[in-house]
Amino acid sequence: MIDVHGILVIAAVVVLTAGLVIGGAAAGTGWLLPGRGRAKVARPRMWGYGTLIGQAGIGTFLFLGPLSGPSAERMPYAMAGMVVFALGLYVQRLAMKTSF
Repeated sequence: MIDVHGILVIAAVVVLTAGLVIGGAAAGTGWLLPGRGRAKVARPRMWGYGTLIGQAGIGTFLFLGPLSGPSAERMPYAMAGMVVFALGLYVQRLAMKTSF
């Protein structure tokens, strides 16, 4: 029988894998998912790199923070993951601007 922690770990892995695939496709080929948000992205490759950076950050946060159990020893690393995630969001935001 799988417990709630196992379900959360599986959900995190699925979401992170989807983000890595989408970010990798955008960074490697410039391809974006179809939809309304696609028109807002001026630089798809840069957006893909921002997505990959963000996925690395949120993965670090999740697996060293909430999903690893209560431990104050890994808290600085988990918070560093949040900083990396915010950096990824910033890179994605820059990719949506038409000029610097």
